[in-house]
Amino acid sequence: MTSDTAAADTGDEQRDHGDHAAATTSSHSEVEPRLGAAMPSHFPNLPSPIEVPRDRVRLLNYRDALDANGGRPQDIAFSARVWAQVSLPYKDPGEVPFWVRRNGDITLRVQPAAITDREGNDQAAYPFGILPRHIMTWMASEAVRTKNEELILGDTMQEFMEKLQIEVGGNSRRRLANQMERVFGSRLSVEGLIVGADGQGYGQAKEYFPIAESTQLWFNAHGELGSSDHPGLWDSKIVLSKRFFDSIIERPVPVDPGALRALGAKPLSFDIYVWIGYRLYDVSYPTRISWADLFKQFGSQTKRLRDFRTAFVAAIRDIAIIMPELRFDLEPDYFVLHPGPTPIEQTSKRRNVRAPRATRRLRAVEPLDSNDDAPDAGE
Repeated sequence: MTSDTAAADTGDEQRDHGDHAAATTSSHSEVEPRLGAAMPSHFPNLPSPIEVPRDRVRLLNYRDALDANGGRPQDIAFSARVWAQVSLPYKDPGEVPFWVRRNGDITLRVQPAAITDREGNDQAAYPFGILPRHIMTWMASEAVRTKNEELILGDTMQEFMEKLQIEVGGNSRRRLANQMERVFGSRLSVEGLIVGADGQGYGQAKEYFPIAESTQLWFNAHGELGSSDHPGLWDSKIVLSKRFFDSIIERPVPVDPGALRALGAKPLSFDIYVWIGYRLYDVSYPTRISWADLFKQFGSQTKRLRDFRTAFVAAIRDIAIIMPELRFDLEPDYFVLHPGPTPIEQTSKRRNVRAPRATRRLRAVEPLDSNDDAPDAGE
């Protein structure tokens, strides 16, 4: 059994090359070496500079910011519980009638939004990528904060982008506006398998809900939401559907918005972070989740389980940098999650968890109506 334990090591990587002594005295005058010429034997053999990937620098910087703040995040955001169990597309599904993601006994079915351009042409469009995930997190956080189904986006597009804390730019504005239409116009259904008490009969329960009951999005002549020159003309807002609003308010999942930003434009890492944060509320001893189950939940962007496992491991190692107390093992057939503090608790007092005992198996998702302990908005 191969086992890798995640312990984020953020210690400074230092290399001591020693102090180079003064040049050896010689009877002949020293000549400055020409570029490309062989170096004198006394010339120090300097190592090549180490280039740290920008994504890793961002994670390490955020880890330093957490440490400087006593390990406490600057802010707390929330995610709807459903996104800890199933996920939206990572890439554009294209022209398909619906998009399906299964996880255990639960199925998420997404029907695309019908987007109408200024010429009156209709297009079926799915939400995908990192932006819908930030939009969903903002909506859940605002719903928890205001306890109101009506969400005000702001006076300008720039103001809304600042609320999402994403880069402000012309291309970013257009991409965000497009994904907003896709998110708010999509129709979701969550389906669950029901098994009879005697274990014989079975049925299927389906719950349909749109994300938004109504939307009011104003676009300028360039196809962007609102105008910085005329902020009062924007006045864009969303009214969440009651079912979606209730699903957020009843059992929101606390997340660290700074950590989500530090993970960058990686929707798989975003989803795994939310899932890890939710599952840690339920893990009291080492818990095994099969790679096959995880593939069903998160593997929509890869065709082979082997490739998914590689992508998942890369994502979880990034997450471990900003969750220093995250502990897990990687087995050939299982991902083993150990008990520990949630992302919001990484910092503060450790939760009281039972001593480890025989490892149990856990599905990647639990039934939506299960009575397991779940995070409350006040935790």
